[in-house]
Amino acid sequence: MRTTIVLLVLYMLVMLFSGCIEPEVTTKPIATPTPTATPTATPSPRGSYQNPADVFETVMATQNGEILEITVLSVERGETVWQELYAANPFNEEPKQGFEYLLIKVRIAHTSGESPTIITSFSFKAYAEDVGYGPALVVLPKDRPDLESVELMPGGQTKGWICFEVPKNKPVLIAYEYLLEPVCCIDVGS
Repeated sequence: MRTTIVLLVLYMLVMLFSGCIEPEVTTKPIATPTPTATPTATPSPRGSYQNPADVFETVMATQNGEILEITVLSVERGETVWQELYAANPFNEEPKQGFEYLLIKVRIAHTSGESPTIITSFSFKAYAEDVGYGPALVVLPKDRPDLESVELMPGGQTKGWICFEVPKNKPVLIAYEYLLEPVCCIDVGS
């Protein structure tokens, strides 16, 4: 039997080298790389931290299925604001070294949903140089009523002033926050 196998292998080798049997050759076409489109970055939604809205621009904020419209109606900052705060109450503290007071007037409307939404001045933060600042504890002038803590039902709206202490002459974003996370941002400039 062994002799038969050896003879068979020898026969195949002879046939292969004599050209009677051709080895099977398969070819694959050379894959040419197809140009891939460079993905374009999708812009962040308007009113996000990366793409904040502007003053007077209404931003939609969604929380727990409730839709709010938030608009910054007015922005004031600097020495004039400090003088007004001091005149309103001499016990208001002067801003820290390198800081100034920023006043914003904001309107919030509860435009869609089924549940009430609690709104307070502490629903807002001022971000400057990537640091968030909560509302300053100051007494505002009588002609600038505080944003009151309210429970907005669908269809309701409120407005009022909020004061922040922020770094002088730095760009500031006002963020409406829900559960300590910014939901929408508005650029109020420097």
